[in-house]
Amino acid sequence: MIIQRFHSGNSYFPIRWLLGAALCLHSMAFAEWSYFSSGDGDTILIDRGTLVQSKNRNSTIWMLTNYGSPTAQNVLSVAKWVEFDCDRSRYRYRALYGYEGQMQTGAKLINMTKVTQWDVVNYGTVLKNIQLIACLRGPLLR
Repeated sequence: MIIQRFHSGNSYFPIRWLLGAALCLHSMAFAEWSYFSSGDGDTILIDRGTLVQSKNRNSTIWMLTNYGSPTAQNVLSVAKWVEFDCDRSRYRYRALYGYEGQMQTGAKLINMTKVTQWDVVNYGTVLKNIQLIACLRGPLLR
């Protein structure tokens, strides 16, 4: 017989309540994407809660691109963990994941965990604007 109730002190709690609480706590680990920009049918979001600034003046942050139509790799969303070298104005991807649906839904079609080479952050790009947020120091950080 499967145990249906959990005894705690003088009262009984259904197992369903415990499972529900566990699911709520588990869902807190998901990203909190906030709108950043859009253009050409694509939407860029960032998760400011993942921003980490190190003492060596590098910063990392997660960004998500939702594409208006499938890419050549048949993905509709790509999550990227970006590292910025704030002093040298360059970036690299620490991880990149592509999904068949928007907002990281559906099958994971791209799973890249190899760190890429450094590349220059060009002015006028979305990455430059994200770099400005990621490299900002002080009370205006978030």
